[in-house]
Amino acid sequence: MKIADWSVLTTCPGRNYVLVKLVTPDGTVGWGDATLNGRERAVEATLEHHVLPEIADRSVDRIEDTWQTLFRHTYWRGGPVLNTALAAVDMALWDIKGKRYGAPVYDLLGGRTRNGARIYQHCGGENPEAVIDTCTDVLDDGISTLRLRIDDFVDVEFGTTNVAMLRTKVRDVRAAIGTDPWLILDAHGQLDPAVAARTASALEDLGFLFFEDPTRPEDIDQLSRVREGSTIPLAFGEVYTSPWEYRDLIERDLVDYVRPDVVHTGGITALRKIAILAEHYSVRTAFHAPSDVSPLGFAATLHTALSIPNFGIQELPGYLYQDDQSAYQAEYALPVPSQLDTVFSGVPELDTDDSVIDIDDTPGLGVDIDEERAREYDYVREPLPKPRNGDGSVRDW
Repeated sequence: MKIADWSVLTTCPGRNYVLVKLVTPDGTVGWGDATLNGRERAVEATLEHHVLPEIADRSVDRIEDTWQTLFRHTYWRGGPVLNTALAAVDMALWDIKGKRYGAPVYDLLGGRTRNGARIYQHCGGENPEAVIDTCTDVLDDGISTLRLRIDDFVDVEFGTTNVAMLRTKVRDVRAAIGTDPWLILDAHGQLDPAVAARTASALEDLGFLFFEDPTRPEDIDQLSRVREGSTIPLAFGEVYTSPWEYRDLIERDLVDYVRPDVVHTGGITALRKIAILAEHYSVRTAFHAPSDVSPLGFAATLHTALSIPNFGIQELPGYLYQDDQSAYQAEYALPVPSQLDTVFSGVPELDTDDSVIDIDDTPGLGVDIDEERAREYDYVREPLPKPRNGDGSVRDW
């Protein structure tokens, strides 16, 4: 069975998403997510002019061979644009294979290893008191692991922050929610190594599942300083774009959780390569899944999560939890469910009673696209944030 036709669809039902459609001669359709936040048009052009013309008439069954071809035959391999394009093709091929065999993708990956994926939810707010209110609301809804972002509590500039004040604010959160819920702290790569090490040490006794992206992603040697000064588990890797970038991170025992993004590292095939390597070193997964990963991409993430033995916990896109009137929805400019539902159907459903999310046994990825409605939402250019330090110098965000 060959790839007979393909197309690229960019839509903005509250947020920009780039989707790839592959079609077989018998009309079987596979969909993939090619969304690269802030660089959507670059991936769109790469798909239309370079990637998709290369796979015309290729066998839909040779998924690994297609992955290797698209990754290695570019010569100038890797990077976010090329690997996001590759990911979309990979997802679409898995979607087709599942539909042809009448099985959900997780069955093709070896079958379930769990009944659902344990989840965590972002708890933001415009000040520390608002963060506590959000945490309380999320717990009341049945989600028992809460992600906090460092700059919701303290200012971060020049790679440093007031660690003592941060500890005080986080202790206030812990006092408000009790000792049972797990916490996650995300520094978003903004801290210098020494500050990250002090932060990890200061928060070690406050019940953190992990400390996420404590330092910048370019130099993993920095992580060793954080590792040596604390036993707090570390999570890293959400901005990496190739399975090979995780090798040293895992083999040098620098992390406890890896955070690859199915859309940016090369799809389901790549995600499994990373998870398999991590398993050999007792490293678990915490796959990246913010709201710029579409419901289709999130479904691909879940199929992988449900099929691996070393799954740890799953980030939950805000659009699956918040309602249309949510202040959180407005603050982070997230697509609201009523808009998404007009484009995506079969979206995974949240079970807050058990703090898990699951997918059913629909063949393929289980998510369908209403192309007509999707074309009603035109692309909207949304520049990425460009934060500066107080002296005008560039800082990370």
